[in-house]
Amino acid sequence: MTATGATRACSTAVLVAGGGPAGLAAAAELGSRGIGCVVIEPRGEVSHLRPRAKTTSVRTMEHFRRWGVADALRAAAPLPVAWSQRVTFCESLSGRRITDFENAFGLTTERDDRFAEAGQQVPQPVVEEVLREHLRCLPGVEVRLGHAVTALSQDADGVTVTVHERGGNCYDVRARFVLGCDGAGGVVRGKIGAAYAGRSDPRPNFNVVFRAPSLDTHLGPAVQYWVLGPAVSGLLGRLDLSGTWWAIIPGIGAAYGAAHASGLITGLVGRPFEHQIVASDPWTARMLIADRFADRRVFLVGESAHVNPPWGGHGFNACVGDAVNIAWKIAAVEQGWASARLLDSYEAERRGVIEQTVASAEANMRSLAGDLLPDAQAVQRAKRAEFHSLGLVLGYSYAGSPVVQPVGGRPAGGSRPGQAGSARHAGSARQAGSIDQAGSIDQAGSARQAGSTEQADSTIYTPTTEPGARLPHQWLPDGSSLYDRLGTGFTLVGGVRDGGPGVASLADRARRRGIPLSLVEPPPRSGLRRDEFLLVRPDQHIAWRAGDAADIDIDLAAGFPGRATLTATS
Repeated sequence: MTATGATRACSTAVLVAGGGPAGLAAAAELGSRGIGCVVIEPRGEVSHLRPRAKTTSVRTMEHFRRWGVADALRAAAPLPVAWSQRVTFCESLSGRRITDFENAFGLTTERDDRFAEAGQQVPQPVVEEVLREHLRCLPGVEVRLGHAVTALSQDADGVTVTVHERGGNCYDVRARFVLGCDGAGGVVRGKIGAAYAGRSDPRPNFNVVFRAPSLDTHLGPAVQYWVLGPAVSGLLGRLDLSGTWWAIIPGIGAAYGAAHASGLITGLVGRPFEHQIVASDPWTARMLIADRFADRRVFLVGESAHVNPPWGGHGFNACVGDAVNIAWKIAAVEQGWASARLLDSYEAERRGVIEQTVASAEANMRSLAGDLLPDAQAVQRAKRAEFHSLGLVLGYSYAGSPVVQPVGGRPAGGSRPGQAGSARHAGSARQAGSIDQAGSIDQAGSARQAGSTEQADSTIYTPTTEPGARLPHQWLPDGSSLYDRLGTGFTLVGGVRDGGPGVASLADRARRRGIPLSLVEPPPRSGLRRDEFLLVRPDQHIAWRAGDAADIDIDLAAGFPGRATLTATS
């Protein structure tokens, strides 16, 4: 995967600076759409000593399903979903059980109508290896390992990126777009004049990876064990089923942790046991968001744009969400069926989601193991939102985006959404709508923007067809997912067979613009209304909703001036 001087491309459509989860996800999205890209990654090999993220959410798994790698990731995951879907709170691994959270993190072996893929517990290095292997099969995608981006400069036509490779050689790559996926310590954020804003938690934290093949517990399988012990408090869990474990001990500094690592994990287990320390890692929780996500042709993606504590398991998944959002839009622009103005919606859509995600992780951090009493009801109240967060994972909306149907419009057959908040940035994680007793999706609910004082219950996900929301998932009679029927461009979901001249009119406008448009008729009793049409984007979010397909402004959804704008200026 490392290019040599003879074969190394000196230009590309997209240069991806960084080959962690965000960069690999961006390359997967671009490559799946036939857009060439070069990924620049300093690490030659993926290290398993520091597993980092371990939670792949149902939403991220839905993206992996689109790319055709969901099954490969599950096969590579050391902990099968069937092994455990539980988080256990206890006095120690050898002590009393306090309480359990079942089906945590969207883990389930049963088919769930709300999503196309269940969550998966899997260490981040395994995710990266699966994505690296996937990228090998995508024409036009090149991953250069042992290379690092050190500088870039923009002009009207593109970006010149300076790359250093291991051994000291230096070369330039010319790209039309650059995705800064190089993390908190990368160079791209500073090169576009962006800076983090936020704070760090004053408490230290200490991670340990250890080997203990004979270690087991009477508490039974769990993906996490939270220990509320009087002497040592923290959490631990298996990385695999052959004896590799991880532990997080909040409140422990680097020097003390390094000197007492064995004693700390012995305290969590609650008895002496045979073990070997493999790695340790001190860290500080940070709540940081960049003051800008983009500058002309350069976009910050993942941890180069935001950093949050790991509590709730949202950081890695938010990075993938960023990557999908900007990558499909760049692909649409590169393929000529979207305006470059579509790219301006990236920050408008993602900033609010990120603000909500960081706030959720910080709220979870207020009740760490050492802060909790060993009382089942108290633990359930304090930690439910951390382990059951589908409202945040699936319920966020891009309402208020410049390329989503304006909030004030009343679609035929639906009630008028509430007015958006007065916040500066569009997009937020929110709840809207409900399922009525007949099983159809209610259109009620209010849209709000990031920064609003309104707070949604992140534990509750209620499907809605409001513009900006993720298309409600449905399983089809043949066992496939409605998502499997969506096209690679826009998809019109509704009664397309009997849609009359409105469907033909929309299809004709799309054809004249060169916008790919697929038509999907949902099955009866799907929960989707039969008297409305939904224009669904490549990322499965709803761009427009109308009772007549002719009323859908597909031009605006693709970043072109909408019909209302053209009428007003004509």
